Amino acid sequence: MRKSVQYRLLFLFIAITTYYLGFTFIPETTTSILRLYPVILASVIYFAVLPILYWFMIIKASKQKAWKLLIIFSLSSAIARYSYPEDIAQYFDFILWLRYPIMAILLIIELYLIVIIVKGLWQARNLSGDPRIGAIEKYDDDKKQGLALTFATEPASWYYAIPRLSKRHTESLDKIILWSGKAWHFLVVSLLLITVALTSYQLLIDWSETAAIIVATFILYSFILLTANYRLSRHYSMYIQDEKLIINNSIFNFMVIPLSAIKSVSINSNHHNETEKSAGKKHESAVITNEQLKVGRGKQHNIKIIFKQPIKYWGMMGSFVESFEQVLINVEQPATVINALAQINSPQQQVA
Repeated sequence: MRKSVQYRLLFLFIAITTYYLGFTFIPETTTSILRLYPVILASVIYFAVLPILYWFMIIKASKQKAWKLLIIFSLSSAIARYSYPEDIAQYFDFILWLRYPIMAILLIIELYLIVIIVKGLWQARNLSGDPRIGAIEKYDDDKKQGLALTFATEPASWYYAIPRLSKRHTESLDKIILWSGKAWHFLVVSLLLITVALTSYQLLIDWSETAAIIVATFILYSFILLTANYRLSRHYSMYIQDEKLIINNSIFNFMVIPLSAIKSVSINSNHHNETEKSAGKKHESAVITNEQLKVGRGKQHNIKIIFKQPIKYWGMMGSFVESFEQVLINVEQPATVINALAQINSPQQQVA
């Protein structure tokens, strides 16, 4: 995992912990000077410590725009409005003024949702393959590829969610063992989505019925992505298309490997190889390492693929990109995969 990603996750943990402690320990009233100390301490952390951490861990580490520092100040102000004693919290009432702009934004999101549904269905109707592949092949720059991949996820979701649209999909090489391809996983996440949608509706209904409906609808729309994730993981997690090996680690993460870039394919018989790591180096704009990417659930990954040059792994719908020189995969029929790739690349790679 890249340093910038690690910093993001670490900051998220720090922020959530800080705000939770604020809600827990800040008193409801300031009847004495001692009760004022937690408020002062919280203010220093909310409006000094967290913004400084955000500057170095998010903006600097990920090369973000400086204006995004307003995000953490706005969030801290909102937390202060609802966690500080009332006589102090009133100074943060300006946050309530944002109610109507937020409503306008939510309405725009609702309209956007309708547009992308129609657009997604229209784009997916005649597709013969995953639109994400074409999206990253169209550009050479990582940022452009990542953005294109994010937008391509929408038609890809409809493409995989509706069996009729993906009926012409390339036949799967084998099935990678993934939780997202299990029926129980689909049912559990479905129930969680319904619970979150109903809870959000109940929490927002007193504030705004329109906002409650929009947020609940947006959450339920995730069923399209959830269904696509399940069907892709179950039926199309690994296949060959246009002289490329496609490895899907759910719909959120995938890798496109030119067959000509594969150096060797073998059974991963040595468990210790899974813990081997070597130092990283830089190649153009990507971070290149010899770390082993692991795809699939299980104690031991049964296939090892080594590349001739580092291959990009697109994570979280294009938000994160890392490069690897080898990948370990856990599939149901490893010999079938190896022999299929060997027949295409080199007879010397076949499993006896």
